[in-house]
Amino acid sequence: MKMSCFSLLVTAAFCTLMVSPMTANAQEALAAQETTLATIEGPLTRESLNEVRLELAEEDVKFNYGNFQFHPQTGDLVGCEFYLVVNGTEYRDYFDFTSEDCVLRILKESGFRMEGC
Repeated sequence: MKMSCFSLLVTAAFCTLMVSPMTANAQEALAAQETTLATIEGPLTRESLNEVRLELAEEDVKFNYGNFQFHPQTGDLVGCEFYLVVNGTEYRDYFDFTSEDCVLRILKESGFRMEGC
């Protein structure tokens, strides 16, 4: 009885270890397949957003932003809603910028990815 429980436990642990790397590799492969249209590295400002909006408009990609949230003491932009249309597919998301190290990636296949916040 003890031996069969031990065998089941070892088998379960082995299966868990085998599946974990595959999940990480699948996520890395998906990220590698995405096309980055633009990247904005923090601090995010209205000026940097407008610059990217104009660049994407030249590529026939609609990028808009709004619903700004500002820090009450400093007046810095701390949150914003983004809207993107790429090849007829619409993406809309809201992000808080919790640090100056935020990186906003605008992706053709999935819309937006905020990193470093």
